[in-house]
Amino acid sequence: MTSLQQANSERSLKRHKTESIKDAFSAPEAWERLMGYAKSGYASITDEDKDFVLKSFGVFDRPATPEQFMIRVRIAGGALSSEQAMVVAYVATKFGRDYIDLTTRQQIELRYIRIEDLPEALRLLESVGLTSYQTGVDNFRNILLDPLDGLAQDNIISCHTILQEIQGVFLKNDEWITTLPRKFNIGINGSLSNRCNIFGQDFALALAQKGGEYGFNLYLGGRVGHLAQSADMFVLPSQAKAVFVAVASLFKTYGFRDNRNKNRLKFLIDAVGMEEFRSAIIISLGEDMPHEGLSLCDAEGGDHYGHIALKDGTFALYAAVPSGVFSGSDLMEAARIAESQNGAIRLTIEQNLILTGIRDESAALASALFSKYPNRPSPYMANLIACAGSEHCPFGVIPGKPDAIVMSEYLKRNVPIENAKIRLYWSACIKGCGIHGAGDLGFVGCKVPRDGKTVLGVDIFLGGSLSHNDEEAKLFLKGIVLEEAPQYVAELMKLYRDTRFEGESLEQFIRELRSHYEISEIADIVRHNCAMMNEENANLQTLDRINR
Repeated sequence: MTSLQQANSERSLKRHKTESIKDAFSAPEAWERLMGYAKSGYASITDEDKDFVLKSFGVFDRPATPEQFMIRVRIAGGALSSEQAMVVAYVATKFGRDYIDLTTRQQIELRYIRIEDLPEALRLLESVGLTSYQTGVDNFRNILLDPLDGLAQDNIISCHTILQEIQGVFLKNDEWITTLPRKFNIGINGSLSNRCNIFGQDFALALAQKGGEYGFNLYLGGRVGHLAQSADMFVLPSQAKAVFVAVASLFKTYGFRDNRNKNRLKFLIDAVGMEEFRSAIIISLGEDMPHEGLSLCDAEGGDHYGHIALKDGTFALYAAVPSGVFSGSDLMEAARIAESQNGAIRLTIEQNLILTGIRDESAALASALFSKYPNRPSPYMANLIACAGSEHCPFGVIPGKPDAIVMSEYLKRNVPIENAKIRLYWSACIKGCGIHGAGDLGFVGCKVPRDGKTVLGVDIFLGGSLSHNDEEAKLFLKGIVLEEAPQYVAELMKLYRDTRFEGESLEQFIRELRSHYEISEIADIVRHNCAMMNEENANLQTLDRINR
């Protein structure tokens, strides 16, 4: 542990001011204050509580909607029973303008909640086993699972029990509420397909095999723009909780508490090296652990659109929700379908939903839900992610969600393509809540100078992956005016459509392209083609005016 202690000491000369708030934090007292604010009104809330404390309970003050809050609901592994879904839907319609956001952590965000309605909204959620606890700031965030965990044909280890064991360590436990150096993301995947961005987590258990046994390889230190590193450790399901506690305790004890931009687990591991950190885990466990096994987690993640056959002989139906913009009314309809078929609902990291346990497919598909949220969407909509954006987040530079939808619709019209997997991930600012670094194409909101003015734009990244073995995304086109971005992307999509192999995903195509060309060369090709297209369009407009 000497290296960890030394690294911590070197970064402990100046603690961030937030640490003083956390030192004085008492979950019971903070909760009582939150309930008290509901009676005394918005004006009574302290700035400290708005900026940090209330977020520990998943309650966020949103300056864009004054005196109205967002509640982030923890949906463990993205799994909702029909009863739970109905209650969430009721809360959204009664207190939140019928608005819901589906998130990249398989959660639900309710918006427009007035301070006086918070206690009742939170009480209703708790009545069906849902909570908003620890979904913000320096806490263990919602644990990700394969959305088809326990159900998919390729699911080897059902991980929900493991999730409950790990979640039971920290959830509503005062020892762990807002006591970490920084937020901590967890993922567990027991399937051959990677449908939950498993390598993007601080702590990840990914399906593996060793000595004839199924278990997990451990990966640590993932964050926006950086995939988790192998800890060279094979973990059996029965050992998962103990390994988690060891890693979490090391992070809590030795993690950095100075620069909040460099306090995630990755930076502690970078400071001491993974081999040293692995040794510290083993010391904490009090027993040796085997080296990693054969990884069984597929890079591509598998398609899960349309009609999905499940292990138990039932089916799952996928519904594409563009940018995760949903509603309580629509969730109520989804819950009604699920209840009528004795099924349930699963949320995906790409902000879509899946109805499981379907026995009468035709009856389910007859619902208006699937007219609004297609069961077999355009490839440009199927894997589309966008964070909250400037309408709902104070950090957002661009609207984000509407921009993502506009681009996808533009591409659908101008570069139609079938049987393709295309992942377009949008972050409205550099914080990266839209996990742009993992997308085939990633978009980050920025400001761009144009004709003496500053306008909205995007930096475009190329070549992100959900695979541990692939390169991370690199900056592709910098400072593209927002309205012009679809044209640039369309030129790349034409290259993909016209030159790809049969069934080749965009991720595979970009990987092959990058093996032959530098990113800058690919960007030059796209810029050239875009300029030629604009010139051709200008000439056509001139001819049209002459003919008229």
